Amino acid sequence: MKKISMIKFLSAATAGVLLMTSCGSSAKAGETHETTEDGLTKVSIVAGTSGGASILSVVAAYGEFDKEYGLDFELQTIDTAADTLAATESGKVEIAGYSSAAPLSYIADGHDLRIIGGLMLNYETIITTPENQDEWKGDITKIIEGKTIGVNRTNSGDIALRGWLVNQGVDLSKVTYKELDSPATVVEAVKKGTVDAGIINGGYYRPAEEQGLVNVRFVKDIIGSDFICCRQLVSPENAENNHDLYVKVEKALIKAYDVYQTDPKKTLELAKNYIVTDPDELNFILYECGDLYLSPDPNIQGIYDYYEGMKASGYIDPNSDVDITKYVDTSIYKEALEDLLKEDPDNEQYKRLQSEFKETAVKA
Repeated sequence: MKKISMIKFLSAATAGVLLMTSCGSSAKAGETHETTEDGLTKVSIVAGTSGGASILSVVAAYGEFDKEYGLDFELQTIDTAADTLAATESGKVEIAGYSSAAPLSYIADGHDLRIIGGLMLNYETIITTPENQDEWKGDITKIIEGKTIGVNRTNSGDIALRGWLVNQGVDLSKVTYKELDSPATVVEAVKKGTVDAGIINGGYYRPAEEQGLVNVRFVKDIIGSDFICCRQLVSPENAENNHDLYVKVEKALIKAYDVYQTDPKKTLELAKNYIVTDPDELNFILYECGDLYLSPDPNIQGIYDYYEGMKASGYIDPNSDVDITKYVDTSIYKEALEDLLKEDPDNEQYKRLQSEFKETAVKA
């Protein structure tokens, strides 16, 4: 059995995150990593115990794909996430992954991080009352002006949709966004009629329906493409000095992706060793809701598009001259995927990842 422990951080940052640190003691770039009695390199993975964001790491750990590459993943639960971006930038945290808005804003403010991989995409929908559902099935660009939308700040679906609306010529000053403190309060606001519609993540799809609301449309279907959520982050020094270690980590995650795609039964069986979400709910989130997509791909194009959406919708300075693609290192994931394809060239899931991978982004 994998060792599960609790880490406490000093102050709150982004909730619902997946963090990876090295050796429990957070070895800095260039330091020797602690090993097990069997000679495996310890890699401590701090992972949330609910929902789908941690699934690839959990499957990699409990499926023992880590051991295939001489690693020993130690999953650790999160008490409160704190100052993690700063800890990652300094190298005290080797790998940290969480929702896209916070790290991209951090970089926009002049900090230096590297994005080396991904965790999940999409997972967002618009909800409204049954009485209003037909209206929201129409042309969103013509519907949304004059409406009040309930959102959570830095929600990935909200940012992706706002960026798309700006690109479609919608004047966002004519839309009222009511920022609430949780998806549950968004659901409640829609029920009470204090907002016309809300944007929530997949963990609240069924609870919203159970309270009489309707999931009208996935955000990805409105904008016509996937959009990023949680990414994997490292310091620039760690990306350079621990390249080979990260390649091995990515290989284990890619193998976990293969299981997630091809063997739902095994995925859910491995997940229950760590994930506390009800198995039926987790099966719904992963395989039935039709929206969530887990992928270790850094998705440089998605990062660029999302960053431009943050600028267009006012989440960050629209005049920012930061080239976000310079903060994405695709070489680690590329090498891991190429190695696995050499080992198993007929693997359909590896070939799918290869078809989705982009080494660089096309800029507007």
